[in-house]
Amino acid sequence: MAKKTEYTRHPKYFGTETRTLVFAVEQTIYHLPLAVLTMMSPPLTAIFGIPASSPTPGEAAEGTETNPVVLPGVRCEEFDDFLSYFFKSEFIPLPQLCAERKEKLGVNLLKLGCLWDIQEVKTYAKGILYSVALPPARRLEIARAFAVHEWVEDCVKELIPLCGSFDTDTALQIGTITLNIMFSAKSALDRERLFVAHTAPKLTPMDALNYGDCRNHSNCERAIREGWWALVGKKVLHPTNPMSVDAIGAHLSKITFPGMSPKCQEEMVAKWTMNVFQAEGVVRSAVEGVVAYNKVMRAS
Repeated sequence: MAKKTEYTRHPKYFGTETRTLVFAVEQTIYHLPLAVLTMMSPPLTAIFGIPASSPTPGEAAEGTETNPVVLPGVRCEEFDDFLSYFFKSEFIPLPQLCAERKEKLGVNLLKLGCLWDIQEVKTYAKGILYSVALPPARRLEIARAFAVHEWVEDCVKELIPLCGSFDTDTALQIGTITLNIMFSAKSALDRERLFVAHTAPKLTPMDALNYGDCRNHSNCERAIREGWWALVGKKVLHPTNPMSVDAIGAHLSKITFPGMSPKCQEEMVAKWTMNVFQAEGVVRSAVEGVVAYNKVMRAS
């Protein structure tokens, strides 16, 4: 015969009202008034308002102290924070909490908000976590655990350039599959940076026909070919302060290639803009890959 679980009453959530529902979290039981549960939120009424099963002969009704509603996978600390959100008198104002406690509160609320699909709680929890300014790897870890897909893009953009410099804790937060996705993206971006640094936009004879001020188009072609590395390529591949490829367009509009006609330089900037570097597509694919993986993890 299975040994009957022995519970300890929660010191705070122990009501004396006649109409209460009793929950068991780990080894602790909570007496919660049905009236309060009903007032909290419609989702809570549906989740907790009706006992999960009818009593069998000789067994107390579910939701009583001798037969509590068991909440598996929930810890007392999490349930305490969840209840404190609804029992406003128990809730400590956020400005009084340290960053570590805010993070823990936000994660606890987000976990149970996701578990019971209570949008109000999820939204509030995300706001708390957003205010803490967590490192991107930690935000990505939370996004994966609780399907906060809207956080993924900013995290991935911040982390891709840092691939190869993560410590063990950071790598564990990011996760092996996500790391592989980001490393692949960084490799693609690095290859493209090398190509861009050494490959100037090409002008054609047709460009000369379009602009009357270009009297010797071969000079313009030579100017961009010879000046690209000095004026652009070196900056893109600078070892300590590289210019982002996204910034090349603005940079081109501010500099002058010696010997190049103004109109041909305008055309060169336009060509660069039209055939813009593929960084945006690479990063977007990485973000989509991480989100897809997170969805699979949540579904499994």
